[in-house]
Amino acid sequence: MSVKPPDRPDYSLLSKATNIGTAIVVLVLLGYWMDHKFHTPDIFTLSGAVLGIVYSLYEAWKGLK
Repeated sequence: MSVKPPDRPDYSLLSKATNIGTAIVVLVLLGYWMDHKFHTPDIFTLSGAVLGIVYSLYEAWKGLK
């Protein structure tokens, strides 16, 4: 009699979501730090947020292919 191995959950989507979320948070925090270092009014923070969103869209596009 053959024993079937237990089904394991697929964590690939969770991994991708974590990578995307981490990238957005890191880019926003880097922008926040640069705004405080150079005394600018949230220019780098917003740029980091936009770059993070663009990166997440790129990763989503790659995942759909």
